[in-house]
Amino acid sequence: MNLSFANKTFIGGEPTWANACVGDNGAPGAIDYAEGFASAANALLDSAIADEGISLPVDTLVYPVCFTMRHAIELFLKKFADDVAEIGTLRGVALPAFNRAASHDLNLIWAYVKTHTLETDERLVDHVRKLDEYITDIADMDATGQVFRYPSDVDNKKHLTNIGIINFVVLKSRFNQIQPLLKGLNRTMDDLVEEYRWGTFTTTLSRLQLRKLASELPARSRWGEAFFAQVRDDLKAKYKVSGREFSRAIQLIQRRHEMAACIGVQVPIPGLSVAALERFLDKWCAANDLQLVINPPPPRVVSAADIEEALRADLHRQELGKALSAEIDPDEYAAIKALLYFEREAPVSEAFERVLAIYQREAGDYKANRAAFQHSLKEMMGKIRIFERILYALDFLGQTEALEAIFQRYGIEPARGRLLEKSTLRKSLPA
Repeated sequence: MNLSFANKTFIGGEPTWANACVGDNGAPGAIDYAEGFASAANALLDSAIADEGISLPVDTLVYPVCFTMRHAIELFLKKFADDVAEIGTLRGVALPAFNRAASHDLNLIWAYVKTHTLETDERLVDHVRKLDEYITDIADMDATGQVFRYPSDVDNKKHLTNIGIINFVVLKSRFNQIQPLLKGLNRTMDDLVEEYRWGTFTTTLSRLQLRKLASELPARSRWGEAFFAQVRDDLKAKYKVSGREFSRAIQLIQRRHEMAACIGVQVPIPGLSVAALERFLDKWCAANDLQLVINPPPPRVVSAADIEEALRADLHRQELGKALSAEIDPDEYAAIKALLYFEREAPVSEAFERVLAIYQREAGDYKANRAAFQHSLKEMMGKIRIFERILYALDFLGQTEALEAIFQRYGIEPARGRLLEKSTLRKSLPA
């Protein structure tokens, strides 16, 4: 914060709830600005419609309402243009540069987005199609942001002489329709930028297409059979790829855990063994009630007796952690911790590998500091969602052997559907 800034108007004050965070305080971005203008337009529309023109005349409010709506949409579109350009760069697609700072013309911005989404990812096309009529309406009325800002243009020609009337209820209805479409495209753009940053794609095949291709391939163990040549040719034709690109796609599919699982291949996880995982879970079961994994209890108020029990349980967990440190080594523990904390990461195996690398480095410290290793194991004995999180990771990463061993050993089959609900959803392909 610049303490030498002496403005008496744009400052903090009381009440504190009215202090808005700006600049580096909260780091607002393009979408924060866009949603702010959209909220302001909605507030004006709602107030004017509720007032029915009694004290809030629509004849004068129409200009700030429409300008604010239009500016919100311009900010969304400029962010989309930036995202398309970044996706193109990540994919290695040569897109022309777009000077976002020099252009306020909705027609130019939208044309850039529409044209180049076709070159970047197929998942953007339907979003753009649904938005097109709304953006076209607004661009036709005020492409450059001047019509609702000033009563006349630079040539002193009066604005809006060709329309005469703008209805606030219609405006509200149309703005309500466009906002979820804008937000939906923004979410998809954000997801795609993150996805392409992981680097798993080919010249023409996105990660989604690679996953679809993996789901259509026969089991890896059958690729040496005579029928596979025809399958390969059919898939090359379907996805419109050369033999070289198909081979590259096959390499990526066999490398990525979640895709390799589609062809019956388990990509090994360094340090992970069923035996070490079972020793870890056995100790956890000694500190916790396994039946609560099958039938989670409803929320309740914690009593004084519960607190005393928790303190006793902590001492027990400390003993279990010390004992477990003699039964698994830090490298095995690194793999288990990566499984536990993968759930909160992006649903791609590259994210798991990144988490695993972090805990592998930590394992080196534990080898030199046994007390820290024991303390970490003790803390882990108190984690409640151990089974849910480990099973999620094993299922998503295609570790079938370990997954089924846990269901069998601990008798938790009755809860399979619930325990694997999240991983099943994340593995599913969009229609």
